[in-house]
Amino acid sequence: MSRLQIFGATRSRTLRALWLAEELGLDYHQRQKDETGLDYLTVNPAGKVPSIDDDGLVLSESMAINMYLVKKHGGDLAPRDLAEEAMILQWTFWAVTEVESTALSVLFNRVLRPEEERDANLADQGVGTLQKPLGILNDALADRQWLVADRFTIADLNVAAVLSWVKLAQVDLGAFPNLTAWLGRCMARPALVKILKS
Repeated sequence: MSRLQIFGATRSRTLRALWLAEELGLDYHQRQKDETGLDYLTVNPAGKVPSIDDDGLVLSESMAINMYLVKKHGGDLAPRDLAEEAMILQWTFWAVTEVESTALSVLFNRVLRPEEERDANLADQGVGTLQKPLGILNDALADRQWLVADRFTIADLNVAAVLSWVKLAQVDLGAFPNLTAWLGRCMARPALVKILKS
């Protein structure tokens, strides 16, 4: 069996796949999409990251990659039954549809773009839009440590990876103590700390 190839820079959506690979203890090789003269469009015609090549299976879209890897390799992060799988998918889709694009807009307009290209009004509008989904997540964590079960699962990893953009965008999370505590637990995972230090 060939080594798992993960394409993309760490400070991108690729982080999600790298974090999971570390959590699962997988043998993998991270490749920049243009490494060694590779025409990345042959891996992902959209030209976006991440993508993986797992022994000939080429797959794109970060959340699809994560669901594939966790189902393939199992362990505590994987769903243990159909109900857990449904809840994991619910939270994963929720993060992508309700938080990700708005969080990215705030991040670009507060941090990533050159200062002269930032739109403070757009950032503020995004922060306002995020209040409802952040409140939903905060309420869901009122009586639990983790999203789906009594353990850290792929749901926590997927959602925390998206919520990390909110934190990077310097969104005030003071009104969401349950969310803040949960995100702190997720971001302190040794696998993630290792990836961010490398």
